[in-house]
Amino acid sequence: MRAVGVYMLLAVVLTVLASCRDDGRAEGVLRLADSLVEERADSSLAMLRRDSALFSRAGRAVRMAYTLTKTEAEDKLYISHTSDSAMLPVTKYFSAHGSPLQRVRAWYILGRVYCDLRLYGHALSAFDKALAVDDGGAPPVCRYKARAATWAGFVYEERGLHRDALQYNKLSYKYAKKADVPSVEVYSLRDIGRSYSYLKRNGVAIPYYKCAAAKAKAMNDGCLYNMVMEELAVVYIEEGMLEDARLALSTPFLGKVDMDIAAHYFTWADYYKSVGKLDSAIAYNKRGMVYGSETVNRDVSLDMARLYLKGGKRDEALKYYEMYFSYADSLKDESVTENADLLAHVERMLDVERENAALAGAKMRLTLLLSVIILIVMSATFMLVRYYANVRKRLREQQERVKAYLRERQEREQASVKRNEERIARLQMELSSSKAELTELQRSLKRNEAEMLARSNEQMVSELKQRELLEADFAGSGVYKLFHDPTASPSMADYHRLVNALNKAYDGFTTRLKGFYPAISEQEMWFCCMTKAGLSSKETCNISAYSFSALSMAKSRLYAKMFNKKGSARELDAFVKTF
Repeated sequence: MRAVGVYMLLAVVLTVLASCRDDGRAEGVLRLADSLVEERADSSLAMLRRDSALFSRAGRAVRMAYTLTKTEAEDKLYISHTSDSAMLPVTKYFSAHGSPLQRVRAWYILGRVYCDLRLYGHALSAFDKALAVDDGGAPPVCRYKARAATWAGFVYEERGLHRDALQYNKLSYKYAKKADVPSVEVYSLRDIGRSYSYLKRNGVAIPYYKCAAAKAKAMNDGCLYNMVMEELAVVYIEEGMLEDARLALSTPFLGKVDMDIAAHYFTWADYYKSVGKLDSAIAYNKRGMVYGSETVNRDVSLDMARLYLKGGKRDEALKYYEMYFSYADSLKDESVTENADLLAHVERMLDVERENAALAGAKMRLTLLLSVIILIVMSATFMLVRYYANVRKRLREQQERVKAYLRERQEREQASVKRNEERIARLQMELSSSKAELTELQRSLKRNEAEMLARSNEQMVSELKQRELLEADFAGSGVYKLFHDPTASPSMADYHRLVNALNKAYDGFTTRLKGFYPAISEQEMWFCCMTKAGLSSKETCNISAYSFSALSMAKSRLYAKMFNKKGSARELDAFVKTF
């Protein structure tokens, strides 16, 4: 009797086990659902829901894959996720046991769940982990990475962090190119244009929108093409390119999602507001608010209030102001939660970066610190030595040129006439000497040389006389007297008159000085001109903001800069007066 009972129990167990086997049906259904989820998400979800009992008896790996595909299909059909409880174990499982494609899908879908829950910090963490999956260049993996980067960019755009969004949008385009998915490329290009537009760089944004539109048109995807053109119309409106905006808005509208319908009406409203048709703008805003989210409707309510005020309808404006504050109050707590979660994510990222930086620094510091310091010191020493050697060389060359110039000028003014006169005297003695045996031609040459030297002396004397007259004319000029008048307050225009007068009287004084010493600043040239005009340091201080000590220090610094050695204000004044 006992043996019969054992056999019956064994038969029951075998029957139950047999009933639990699905003969691979669950895997087959899952493969078919996976193949449909990209293009026919509704059919994929219907199939998975229909056979949900079949998956409940499958192994853990199949159940995890079922939840992943089902959640992705729901996401594609805009079914909002209300909890992360289903996806958390899926993500944990595939992170440990899944292929790269399963890992990137799991992290991406978890990020989408957190986006619906408006836990943006958690969403960014999930998207970053999806992007960190080693893809090996596989197109399916790159496709999900492109989407993860796109949604990360969306999160940053939502919080007004447009530069961060731009980086993720560019990353999305890179992965979309690798995946060779034209539709994702279109979205990525559109998003890059949007980020540039938010950054007030519409000139850069427009080419990205045009490129996205061209790709959508080449795909014969009218809905995608219209979506890009309508966003481009917004940019055209901001730039005042209203005819281009009207043409962009004239593409057939094929949107079916509330968000797209709302955007369509709001864009037309912006266009009509820009062309001055306020009634049409109000009408389109009202249509759009039927489909708009609370966040968008909040901003549109404020715009409607302003439109009504502009049209003189204060009662209607007041109604929309109240609506704006109502939306703002309802979104306030939600925004606080979103920001708190986002800040928590940023803090986590900073902690990770700090830890990584500390580890990397500790590892490299012991081996590289000494060599880097030595290299820096040697490079800096070499550069400083070379720099100061070049400075000294330039100063020496400059001083030699100045000395040569002054020496030549002095010799020309003082010695040339004397030498010429001595030579003329010798020539006359040779001509008058009866002992000299000279041909008539030699006498003619000597007489001609004597005449040339005499004319040269006359020319130099005339030049000297001209210079003396110019200096005397300068000393009697009105601008000279103005600067020497202790009660006067010369203006900048007066200073320019003084500079012109100095250049005329002293053979281009400022031009010559700047030519020899290009580093002289405008302020330093100013007090050099005062000195050349005969003003004492005290007189210079009377017509400027300089104190006597400050002016002396400034002159000393200029002397050191010009001659590469210490010098007093008097030494600088002496040089300027003789230059």
